[in-house]
Amino acid sequence: MKILTWNAWLVSLAFVILLAGCQNQSEKIAPNPIKPEAISKDEIALQVVDLLKQTTSRSEVIHSLKAQMPSVALATILDKVNGRGIKNAATQNLRRIVQKSEATYKNVDAPKNVEIPELWLHQPQSSLDFSKLLVAYAPDSKDEADWKKVKAYTLDKKVVYLDPFKAPNVPVVVVETDGFEALKVEADLMNRELQKSGVQRLISHQPNGKAKRTAGGLETTKLDRIRLNNDEEPWISGAAEIYAITSGVRGSNNEAQIQVIPMYYLDYDGTTYYPNQILLFWDDYSYQAANIQLFEKDDNYNYKEMVGIIVDGVFKITGTLTGEPIVGVLGQIANAVIQAMPDQWFTNDDDYVDSYYTIEKNKTYRNHNGARGNANVDLTPYLLLSN
Repeated sequence: MKILTWNAWLVSLAFVILLAGCQNQSEKIAPNPIKPEAISKDEIALQVVDLLKQTTSRSEVIHSLKAQMPSVALATILDKVNGRGIKNAATQNLRRIVQKSEATYKNVDAPKNVEIPELWLHQPQSSLDFSKLLVAYAPDSKDEADWKKVKAYTLDKKVVYLDPFKAPNVPVVVVETDGFEALKVEADLMNRELQKSGVQRLISHQPNGKAKRTAGGLETTKLDRIRLNNDEEPWISGAAEIYAITSGVRGSNNEAQIQVIPMYYLDYDGTTYYPNQILLFWDDYSYQAANIQLFEKDDNYNYKEMVGIIVDGVFKITGTLTGEPIVGVLGQIANAVIQAMPDQWFTNDDDYVDSYYTIEKNKTYRNHNGARGNANVDLTPYLLLSN
């Protein structure tokens, strides 16, 4: 489902486009398509049906899904169900699936496709008749244009098919394996890979770093408000999994500084959110300006491939920026991130959301539109005081 301003960087953009045009397409990273799922959403759906057949466990599951929006990790639901003393074949089978998924992404030698089972509840406004409850999951094809129907199960395991683009008028428990819970893990792993690749050094996070020696505390920029305009996701896709890529310059050689920041609260378009979230820690940059770009999690690439795409693109386009003016360098780093992304990202608004270029350290931004006009934000300077 479904975040830069440009002024002085327009000149540098022409240089970026020239570089990108001269780039041999065969040199671009061509990540492998997504691997087959390690866990089956169909298998999970059938086990969830068995879990929902019992009135007590159904009540606990529905209560958990209503209380924690937009989704809940399956492991959390099982803990609550077990806490009610409910243990049966369904809970045991689902627990084995959860353990299998954990073993896959926690094993450093395993393929880095993070899959974490979670559930969310589609609640039609006009009806909440849970006797008609269905269990469903999104089609396997990653191209939503190819989606023709959504497979769902009734509580007696009869198969019914739903329209992927017209929400049904009955409640549906939806199984997800690459949603918010996966994003939490992937964002952490992507930042670790960015650090290994040399494009992330977080001075503000270092106990003995410059930031900790600053008596006043940490100088930051905080996201007070955000609203996304365009989100044409099918209902079965549920809430968005949005993350920010922040970028700037550090060091005397104008090195790129890049960080991934998940935005778990940013669920739907047409809704205003007030996250009070810090996006920029200024001690991590050598200059008082940085970029913020918003993307949605793309399930066709694992986190290592995505980091490889970003780092490779940034190094190719910004590899010779020593001595160049900072404004030009800043714009080129941000555009290098976009240039590096796979071509199909720009045929689907769900993947590339919007960009904010040249956000200044001590400046307040109100009702500020992104470069694409798809996001509107309020950003304010914020001093994070030390203890």
